[in-house]
Amino acid sequence: MQTLAQPGAVAQFPSIGRWSVTAMPGGWIYVADFGIRQMIMAAGTIAASVGVGQDTLNVESGLPEYIENQKKLIGSRLKAAKFAGPQAIAFTGADEAHLLFVRHNVASAGSMLHAQTYVRLSLWLGIVTLTAFEGQLGAVRADYEAFVKGLHIRAERANEPAVRN
Repeated sequence: MQTLAQPGAVAQFPSIGRWSVTAMPGGWIYVADFGIRQMIMAAGTIAASVGVGQDTLNVESGLPEYIENQKKLIGSRLKAAKFAGPQAIAFTGADEAHLLFVRHNVASAGSMLHAQTYVRLSLWLGIVTLTAFEGQLGAVRADYEAFVKGLHIRAERANEPAVRN
């Protein structure tokens, strides 16, 4: 097997805040300071996307309250939004993580689904949001899961080790 990297070279993965992106599913494109977007060739089709962000909590025990506030905010902006969760999930290296689903209808296009993963490490909060039409979910789920599995929490300071998922 031939290697293209020079000896001693370090692979540089893109990062968004403290998130390091190490997996790029085929058929998706990296969008700087956002995440990834599905490459769609059909005109008029809305592509699925995975946005990656972060925030800071006031207290370590504040994630449930943060999620409840997000639900209120989303509910005030999306008419007839329906929620499932939050449900506790595992995320390697995190103090806690929760998954929240939001479903709403877009009048001209149909049922839209948002899968929001909230990952807390101390006061740092990472947020990963899949946005797709409900009918696309089966086609994009494996890619989404591979992308999330490839997300790593970077060290906050230079002398801290990174947290690998």
